[in-house]
Amino acid sequence: MVYGWTIFKFSYYASGWLYFLTLNEVLGVFAYSMVVNLLESLIVLIGILAIGFALPKNWFLDSFITRGVIFSALLLGLMMYVADQFSAKDYYPADLIRWASVIFALAGLAVYFLGRIRLVRRAVEFFADRAIVFLYISLPVSLLSLIAVFLQNIF
Repeated sequence: MVYGWTIFKFSYYASGWLYFLTLNEVLGVFAYSMVVNLLESLIVLIGILAIGFALPKNWFLDSFITRGVIFSALLLGLMMYVADQFSAKDYYPADLIRWASVIFALAGLAVYFLGRIRLVRRAVEFFADRAIVFLYISLPVSLLSLIAVFLQNIF
């Protein structure tokens, strides 16, 4: 979800950037975006793994793929919605943290109950099995971007 969102936003803004940025600068922005996506994805993965280790085995680990995919999709979708709705820090609501914690708790309950429904579990596992192919694209692009960012900052 993170890579798709970034590529969508990048393609939206890239046509305008080409009027005042060089191609190397646009590729630099893309490289930085992919490195940030790699770090965000690792943070989300580590968070889901930490939740899986912290909760009892029968709550999360028995259907880790299903509940992990649902949980990450709900939370990343929420973050994308919030990022798209508010263009600057001043426009964020004052009680955003309180609402985010409530939504986090509701997402946890939804994940627990949705993970118990067999049809949902099969559909999510089917999607997760097919989505692995995106790793063959996103990981090499992220690693090349990481090398490019390191080289750009060194030289």
